Amino acid sequence: MRFETLAAVLLAITSLSATAPARSEPIGIASATAGQPLGKPPAEQERVLRVGIDLQAGELVTTGAADRAHLLFLDGTALTVGPQARLTLDRFVYDNDRRLGELGLTASLGVFRLVGGRISKTVPITVNTPSGTIGIRGGIVLFKVEPNETTATFLFGHQMTMTGAGLTQTVTAPGWQVSTTVGHGPMAPVAAPRGAFSEQMRMLEGLGARGADGRADGAVKSSGFGDRNSGRGPDFRGPIQGGPAPRYGDRFDPRGMTDPFPRFPPPGAGDSTRSPPAGMP
Repeated sequence: MRFETLAAVLLAITSLSATAPARSEPIGIASATAGQPLGKPPAEQERVLRVGIDLQAGELVTTGAADRAHLLFLDGTALTVGPQARLTLDRFVYDNDRRLGELGLTASLGVFRLVGGRISKTVPITVNTPSGTIGIRGGIVLFKVEPNETTATFLFGHQMTMTGAGLTQTVTAPGWQVSTTVGHGPMAPVAAPRGAFSEQMRMLEGLGARGADGRADGAVKSSGFGDRNSGRGPDFRGPIQGGPAPRYGDRFDPRGMTDPFPRFPPPGAGDSTRSPPAGMP
């Protein structure tokens, strides 16, 4: 009888272990937050994303009107999430020894800024939206997602693509943007109008309200993520994310978005490499 009882207990424990969802390995951290952004891992309860909290593949990230979050992935990719956003961290695979991997996201709503890390040096990071798919290859991209339209602006780096309805547009010149609507292919790249996305930048930069206590900086430094991405900054003078080094002394700073466009090429050059500014040797 004791043997049968023990066997029954062991069987029950084994069954519970087999059916209990295993906790996924972390794919990054919340390195800075403002307000109370939420994260819902696939097999766990929803929780507030505090600084230093691990992120998991498949996690749903949402923000309210006063919330923002800065997410830092293991390969050094950095993603800033603005207010009233909805984002799913679909997949993340990274081989640290070979510096290879894959990162896929789904952005359903909101304003975002992505700085590509090591993964984007070899393959594009993909962002699925209701109206199209953004591909980010070694660079910095600002994008706004609405239920029926997506607009992505290429700020720096190698290239950005927008795909919708079987058609793809490619951008390699900073300051150019592409839009697409549900059921239609993306429009041809155009130079972003002066001040076109200053409001988006303000929405994202509001994140600076948190982090004065040093916790965000400490989390990033201890993780070692910070030196892996193109977050080394547009001011960095050298090859960045597999794309060309800045030329002709350009020092593009996404924080100074009030009037960056005089440095960019004339209309029609958005899908080609930049030409030297007029009068520049």
